[in-house]
Amino acid sequence: MPRYIVGWLLLPLAAFGAGCAAASPAAETTDIVAQVRLVDGESYTYELSNAEGDLLGTGVLSTSLEGDRYVLEQRYSRVGDDPSSAIDSIRVEVDAATLRPRAGDRVIDRAALASGDLRAESYAWEYVPTEDGTELQVTRTLEPLDGDPRSSTDEVEVRDHYYDNESSLWVWRGLPFAVDFDEHYVSANPMEGNQQTVNIRIAQQETVDVPAGTFETWRILVRTGRAVRTAWINAEAPHQIVQWDNGNEIFRLQESSNARAAAR
Repeated sequence: MPRYIVGWLLLPLAAFGAGCAAASPAAETTDIVAQVRLVDGESYTYELSNAEGDLLGTGVLSTSLEGDRYVLEQRYSRVGDDPSSAIDSIRVEVDAATLRPRAGDRVIDRAALASGDLRAESYAWEYVPTEDGTELQVTRTLEPLDGDPRSSTDEVEVRDHYYDNESSLWVWRGLPFAVDFDEHYVSANPMEGNQQTVNIRIAQQETVDVPAGTFETWRILVRTGRAVRTAWINAEAPHQIVQWDNGNEIFRLQESSNARAAAR
C-alpha cells in the first residue's frame, strides 16, 4: 500500500502489499468513501522514521481543488534535505465528488539517491473508460545516466469499486467513521501495474501523541493478504492522517497549514 521513496522505497499501499498475496478478488467489494472531507489548499508535513525511531526524512501531502477534481500531491525528501527539492514526487487527479482516480504521475530522482546507473524513473498513468469498464494505462520511463530513455507500458482492466493506491491517505479520510466498520475495496497500483483487494476495518478510538500535538483518532486496520498495517485518522474534521505505519516507515504529523486540523 502506500510505500514511499525517501531514499528507501516506501508507498501508502505499494509498500503495504509488496511481498504478500492479495486478498481474494472474490471478496465482495464496495465504494468506501461515504463523504469527501478534503480541504482546498490544505498541506500536512510528516516526519518519517523507522521502527527504532531513527529519523529518515520528511513527507508533505497537499490538496488543491481544480474545477471538478482534486489534485493530491506527495513530496518526499531525505533527512537534512530541503523539502522543496523532493527526490520522490507523486501527483494524482481524482474526481472531487467520489475520489475516483482519473490520472497521475510520479518522478523519482535516482541521481539524488545515487542508485545504480539511473538518473531518474518516472510514471504517467490514466484511467480510460472502455466498453467493459475502466482500464488503467501506465507508461514507465527509465532515464539512464548514459544513453537514451527507455519506456514501457502496462494496461490493467480494473475491477469495480477501485481507488488509486497513491490516493489512499486521502481516500481513507472519507470512511463512514464507526467502530466495527469492515469492508473491502480495490486498490489499483500504477507502479506495480496490478490491483489488489483491500480490507479496511475501524478498530477503535485512540489518543495519539505526534510532533503536531495530541489527537483523538480512529485506529484503522488495513489488510492485503497476510499483511496488516495501521493508520490513525483525526476523529475531528477534516480527518487528516495523524500517523501511518506501513510496516517499514512510520509517518507522524509534524505540521499543518489548515487551522481546522489543529490538535486539541
